[in-house]
Amino acid sequence: MSDNGVPRKDSYLQSLEKGLAVLECFSAGTVSLSISEIAERTGQDRASARRAILTLTHLGYTRLEGRRYSLTPKSLTLGHRYLSSLPFLPMAQRVIEELADELQETVSIGALDSSDVVFLCRVAPRRFLSVDANVGSRVPAHLHSMGQVLLAHLPAEERVRRVSDLDFHPFTPHSVTDPAVLDQQLEQVTQQGWAFTNQQYEEGYCGIAVALADASNHAVAALNVSFATGQDAYRRATDDVLPRLKLAVRRIQSPRV
Repeated sequence: MSDNGVPRKDSYLQSLEKGLAVLECFSAGTVSLSISEIAERTGQDRASARRAILTLTHLGYTRLEGRRYSLTPKSLTLGHRYLSSLPFLPMAQRVIEELADELQETVSIGALDSSDVVFLCRVAPRRFLSVDANVGSRVPAHLHSMGQVLLAHLPAEERVRRVSDLDFHPFTPHSVTDPAVLDQQLEQVTQQGWAFTNQQYEEGYCGIAVALADASNHAVAALNVSFATGQDAYRRATDDVLPRLKLAVRRIQSPRV
């Protein structure tokens, strides 16, 4: 590994990169793909795409039906092993189910991955957001309360790097599009210890989040409550939801609470 975090040529396995890129081609909207489609989506030549998908099929992560490939249940093991490595998740599931039932709102746990927040756990007791936010779904970190609270907890140099890599394309008229404005928001989040976003990713919805820390007090995930916005959204978030969020975090991090 070089000083700037980029792997040296002699320690970088390009074939592995190509194989993972093939796995990432599949989604809810593209459950099966031909070799030509895989090559187009990954930017690989057809021969490379063919070798990668045949290897994945041999290992049991994909299967061939006719001339199209699709994922198998074995592919779930990759994500499940990550979830299994999170010691707080079993307790968190129970806690957020109780919190969602108490508030009758959507409660989620997410982690920072590059410039996105990935949903690790989500409970919506009676209604769902119109955004597809199932486990594994991604949203731009700077437009979501979980993302903002996790960005704010990064070391200063890493935060600057992450912010410089963000795509500030607006999703709504309320989306933050100026890095300087985002920096100000993150500084405020750092000082107060929580983040509130209102209609930055989807119109009509807002959310508030706090960080979940590991045993070394490093923020490894965030806990969020999302609900329909309104004139009293900020007051409700800070006065009603935030105290319950903080209590939930204490219960997750210290199961005896």
